[in-house]
Amino acid sequence: MLIKATVEDIKKYGEFAYSLALNPAKSCYPTYADGIKTKSDFLDAAERAVANRTSELLLFSIDGYVEGWISYYWIPEDKYLQLNSFNINRGTEQALTELLEMIEAKFTGYTAYFGYPGNNYDAINFLAEHGFRCIEHDWNHSFFFESYEMQEYSPCVEKVSRHNFDKFRAVYHADPETYWNADRIFETVDDWTIFVYNQADTPMATVFLTGDDGNYEIYGSEFADGVFHEGVFRELLAASLGECKRLGAKYMTYFCSEDEKVVLSELGFKCVGQYVLYIRAL
Repeated sequence: MLIKATVEDIKKYGEFAYSLALNPAKSCYPTYADGIKTKSDFLDAAERAVANRTSELLLFSIDGYVEGWISYYWIPEDKYLQLNSFNINRGTEQALTELLEMIEAKFTGYTAYFGYPGNNYDAINFLAEHGFRCIEHDWNHSFFFESYEMQEYSPCVEKVSRHNFDKFRAVYHADPETYWNADRIFETVDDWTIFVYNQADTPMATVFLTGDDGNYEIYGSEFADGVFHEGVFRELLAASLGECKRLGAKYMTYFCSEDEKVVLSELGFKCVGQYVLYIRAL
């Protein structure tokens, strides 16, 4: 059974829900098993879900026993809905069934985005059997800047701003279902750190990231020819890490492809686990 949660429910069940959030097999993304986010972050997110007008926190129970909670938020102008917390000890399939019935009735015309750790098999199997489609399958990595020393990088790397944004557009071609396409990034370009790698002044690759308060995330990397170039990627990553260090970064998150894993490991990134993103029109 799903019921709307209150601040008192957070106080009563917060420790239990957080223990589930640390278990990739019983939780969703954003994960709290990455060594970066804390219990305070988790509880603050739950309180925001209760307080905000475009989010909701739901308590899930079976036979009178609370088995965890679920939260999600939505962006009305974009018809976008994202799962933000799914910490369920028992009854994953039942919880998802009830959640889908609820959001299908309230958010017709929206697209739902549900991200999970790769080893939450109960949730992933349910989504695959109920019309959801996997659009991302990545490896989640965490980087800690405490002992990082900035490295030099190639002069072929150029930082992107509003004035040379066309270089980024020339490389980045987002999937039509990706929320952060080039237009949306341009509208908020001051919130992003973007680098391109030029070959004879022609951009051939990009890495782009965002963040604040010491916590940054590489949103993606892309190559103009669609082929991974390890040396180019190393230079772009060195520029990104150096810029974040200069800005006082403490942590970095990166969801990468299989090709990038080896380079990240060599540079000191720690692999948290697999991440899968499923979407479905409601």
